[in-house]
Amino acid sequence: MSELIPISDEQAKAIQEVAKTTGTALELVEKAGAYIGWVFGTVPADLAGVLGGDWLAQVRIRNLAWYRQRTEEILQARGVTETAAVSPSLAIPLLRGAADESREELQELWARLLVAALDPATNNRIRHSFIEAVKDIDLMDTRIIYRIHTKKVTRIRFGGGGGEVDTSVAFVAQQLGAREDDVEVSVRHLENMGFLMTTPNDQNSWFPSAKLREFMRACYPELGA
Repeated sequence: MSELIPISDEQAKAIQEVAKTTGTALELVEKAGAYIGWVFGTVPADLAGVLGGDWLAQVRIRNLAWYRQRTEEILQARGVTETAAVSPSLAIPLLRGAADESREELQELWARLLVAALDPATNNRIRHSFIEAVKDIDLMDTRIIYRIHTKKVTRIRFGGGGGEVDTSVAFVAQQLGAREDDVEVSVRHLENMGFLMTTPNDQNSWFPSAKLREFMRACYPELGA
């Protein structure tokens, strides 16, 4: 795996000032700054200018430090030894979105998008629409799309009945230990996001879309198509 990009003396001094200003431990700030440099392929001279001044809040620094560790873990598990710098057009919205997320399941999705962008085998699968989707996705949404992909769900029907593959809102709710209303809200949200679709002849059944399949291939290539 590529080493994290080293920082210059000038950048190191700037990072020290950030640590003093935010009251955040220097080690965390250094990890966050080095991680940003890894994603970009170089450490930007003005980190605040690239990511926006308010990214220096303590919670964002801690989140980025966590992403550094999680990204390395995923890459190591996949056997990726060389990474590619991410285009700023993707790196900036990825890092901004990831830094603002503190919920564990959603952090995992951001980490996997970041890994997909760094991994030469998957970086051509990353779309701006995927980044926007993760910004808008909710916890129940993530559980449903993961279930759809891993169980190879072909249809979700409104109401009850069905099984693992040709399933229903009620069946999914039972399997996830959730309320039917909660699952229905997520299913309709996923339709609005383009992850699920209906047909003109059946507005009460939802089918996995190409967008959902491509998103999961980018985030979870180890699960197969």
